[in-house]
Amino acid sequence: MSRAQKYVRSFALLVLSLAATQVAVSSLVKTHRMRVYLISHLERAFGRPVDAGSFSFQVLPIPQLFVDNVTIGEDPSFGHEYFLRAENMAASLRLSGIFRGRFEFGTMSFTRPSLILVRNAQGRWNIEDWLPPANTSHYASSSGYGPQPSAESTHHLQKIQFDDGRINFKLGDEKRPFAFTNVSGTVEQLDEGRWQLQLEAQPWRSGVGLQSAGILQVRGDVAGTSSRLQPAQIQVHWDKASLADLFRLATGNDPGIRGELSLDGQASVGKPEPGEPTGPGQWRFNLQARTSQLHRWDLTERSDNPNVNLNIKGIWDLVAGEVRADTINLDSPHSRLRASGEILTNAPADWRVRVGSAAVQAQDLLAWCRAFQPNVDEDISADQLFTGSGELHGWPIQWDSAEVASRGGILLVPGLAQPVQIDPFRGSLSSRRFMLQPVRVVLGSQTPASAAKSKSEKALLAKTRSSAASENTIESVLLEDFSTGEGVLRLYLRLANVTPAFKIAAAFGHPLNRGWELTGGAGGRVELGWQRGLHNRHWRGSFDLSKAALQAAGLNLPLKLDDVHLQATDAGRSATLTHVGAFGGIWSGSITENIEEPSPENTRWHFQLHSDLLDAAELDRWFGPRARPSWLQRLLPALLSKSDSDAKPSELMRRVSAEGEISLDTLIVEKVRLAHASGKVALRDLHLDVHDAEAQWAGGIVIGNVKAAFSPAAQYDVNAAFTRVNLAQLPWTPRWAERWSGAVNGQVHLTTVGVGREELLEKLAGHGEIKLNGVEFRGWDVPSSVESGTLHTGTSHWTTGEGEITLAGRNVTLDSIKLDTPRGKTELTGTIGFGQDGKLTFTPALPETRTPPRSFPARRTLQVSGPLDTPVVVVEPISIIAAPVR
Repeated sequence: MSRAQKYVRSFALLVLSLAATQVAVSSLVKTHRMRVYLISHLERAFGRPVDAGSFSFQVLPIPQLFVDNVTIGEDPSFGHEYFLRAENMAASLRLSGIFRGRFEFGTMSFTRPSLILVRNAQGRWNIEDWLPPANTSHYASSSGYGPQPSAESTHHLQKIQFDDGRINFKLGDEKRPFAFTNVSGTVEQLDEGRWQLQLEAQPWRSGVGLQSAGILQVRGDVAGTSSRLQPAQIQVHWDKASLADLFRLATGNDPGIRGELSLDGQASVGKPEPGEPTGPGQWRFNLQARTSQLHRWDLTERSDNPNVNLNIKGIWDLVAGEVRADTINLDSPHSRLRASGEILTNAPADWRVRVGSAAVQAQDLLAWCRAFQPNVDEDISADQLFTGSGELHGWPIQWDSAEVASRGGILLVPGLAQPVQIDPFRGSLSSRRFMLQPVRVVLGSQTPASAAKSKSEKALLAKTRSSAASENTIESVLLEDFSTGEGVLRLYLRLANVTPAFKIAAAFGHPLNRGWELTGGAGGRVELGWQRGLHNRHWRGSFDLSKAALQAAGLNLPLKLDDVHLQATDAGRSATLTHVGAFGGIWSGSITENIEEPSPENTRWHFQLHSDLLDAAELDRWFGPRARPSWLQRLLPALLSKSDSDAKPSELMRRVSAEGEISLDTLIVEKVRLAHASGKVALRDLHLDVHDAEAQWAGGIVIGNVKAAFSPAAQYDVNAAFTRVNLAQLPWTPRWAERWSGAVNGQVHLTTVGVGREELLEKLAGHGEIKLNGVEFRGWDVPSSVESGTLHTGTSHWTTGEGEITLAGRNVTLDSIKLDTPRGKTELTGTIGFGQDGKLTFTPALPETRTPPRSFPARRTLQVSGPLDTPVVVVEPISIIAAPVR
């Protein structure tokens, strides 16, 4: 046999031997006895009870055991749920152990494992007793009766690999919503009791969708848990984690903050540094956190978005349950904070921080403002330094000491020629009461220096500015009593001109005057109070306006606020009007908010107003064509809220609900002049209701009501009754009024639709009934004229009269007014136009007769036509046929 044949034969025998071995071992591991044997060795390796599904084994390329659905049990002191579970486990056998005749596991690989870390009521973790100890000599030194335990550890784990794993957390029996997913990496034993960690994972929280939580990486080496992981050195890196996801992980909610977080941390124990000795169980740590592009969720990123770097160095004493941070550095581009503190992790938990120094630049505060407040003007700039120190602890936060101060600064606001000046201030905490001394802010002037041409004008302007500055100030005082949890912030306003204040508020994205503009002076006080947090806040304010003008969207002319007092609280708002010029008159009274129905959809207001004059023509000047057709769209969003700016005018108007009383010394509607008018007015759901209205008119009394509906089109309905109205005082022309005397009683119903004077008059229609007493018509003797056929000057007298009138087409039609005298009856018909021209016909009534039908002699009528001041009067014959009397 040749050498080649020998090699081939040897190789074939080897292959057959390996194949036979593979078949034999595969069959062997499926037997009950071998299953018990393997499970016992797995339990020795893990130090915990083990349950497994099926077993399989491969010989090549290396001996390796495969286990399906493996479950490692939990220590009963930590619960009855599993400790570790995996879909598959591959465990290689250590060749050195096989050569020595021992069954020892080498590298163990888990596919989709799930690990539960539990902390019990004593503060111990279930993983503390799992990793093999660093020192096993105590086993050899033990003595006793019976079989001696092996001198070797029952844990023979060499290397553990994870792939697509998950780590859950429990506190006692309560499962926490936080977990790590996609866990991968290795835990490898470098030396007896020394383990190297290389892990990666993604944070996860139940019920919360995460977009960019970042990858958490852990590197380092630790000792066995029986030696409390000492010595150990661990490095943690967390890069490009979304702040939104960070808050979702920590709290389950998204506060609306966007940005990125990068974190690096180092922790070591049992490795003291030169000059910095540490005791047993004391971990030295160094944590560095960096945030970038901080901004609000609905605002775009900016180049000047705030960046914050936090560095914390200290010691975590596990035995004492204390975390001591010797160094806490918080830095932003232009500001810094230096502090130290400690946290007690034992029950009851507590913490304390001592701020040694803090220096904050106003430009950093401005960057934070732009990042979280929209519409902040790009041209605002600030120059001021705030310094402080203090000590705080506990939750809710309690301040033990505090100091804050500033040497003053300036604020440049677009639209103000002079900068806003902030005077120096100081605040301190004493006897658990913090007080911030009055912070005085001097508002700038609107008048640029270039407006003055000569030196004298410039000197006068400078003097005027200095005087105005002393009267254009806002002062604030802050008080906080930490023993009672009560605090208050007070603002005192002394504004000779309120315009700079509005410009500053608008520049910071908080326009106070949406749709209106106020000029003039104002003074007042605003107080914001709270109890144990701003969520229990209450506020109130009062303002006095003098010689001010209010220009509102939708009004052609400004309101003259010569003397107005405003009050506002959590309970409602009110205004006291002493002298307000509007709509052609001087107004006074009060407007009060009713808090019984605080719903924003049904805000209720009560008012009681009085004016010396209200002229409908003035209303058309104020709300006339210059303000139409969009005055309602512009006015109501300003009065209600910014969020309603896109709503339809009818929907906005529908939300206005107000009622009260209005009294007027004089009310003029076209040529109708009413005196001492009063009524109750209600506006609800686009419906206006004026009831119990009463006024003096033409020597008599008018009572009635008005109803109006503003949707879908404006409609008006008027019912009025009048008594003892003097005919001579009706809105005739002067010369025509001189021709009449007498009293009239009656009632009238008027309707009209549309917007604006012309349309309303054009569509005015109505019907009424009147009764007359003691009527005289001067100029012509109607009975004598119609009887003789020739005009006779003189006066006509009628004792009573009654009839109906109709209004349509800008005309008043007299429908058969019957006038009575002892001598007979006269019928008055005709029309009188709004333009003071018309045509009236006086006709003697037909005499009553019981004679057979026959033709009466020709009779006559008196006709008055043309302009009422200079009418044309004629007597014309008519032919009258008497109706038969039966």
